[in-house]
Amino acid sequence: MPRTHTPSDEQQVAPELKERRYIYGGEGPRPSPEFAPRGNRRAPARGRSPLRLLTLLFGVSLLIVVYVWNKITVDRLVVEVNDLQLQYAKLADANEVLRAEINRKSGLERIGKKATEQLHLISPPQQPLWFSIDADRLKDIQQ
Repeated sequence: MPRTHTPSDEQQVAPELKERRYIYGGEGPRPSPEFAPRGNRRAPARGRSPLRLLTLLFGVSLLIVVYVWNKITVDRLVVEVNDLQLQYAKLADANEVLRAEINRKSGLERIGKKATEQLHLISPPQQPLWFSIDADRLKDIQQ
């Protein structure tokens, strides 16, 4: 037989419905001694967003890629600088060799020897004379 709802049942349920849970930290009405006080339920932990995790992983991987790229670029530049320093040292050595050869070949004794042997030039028996030209006489001659 189904149980019907009677007014006497409502009076018995009413004290249970009067119990209220207060979330704020202030003092609330004291619960009746018949009922044990209930504490607040623990709030369910919020799940982490997969988008946030993916974004974090993408950011970290991007930083790692930039770091590795930077290291590789710096290493390449160091190798290039070393190659250029070696090339500069070789060119500087070649310049020094060429300067020494120029100094050796431009010596007066060597030039005088080549002049007499190959070109049959001789040294003059007396020193050349220096003379000056008068500008007025030069104008007279040209006219």
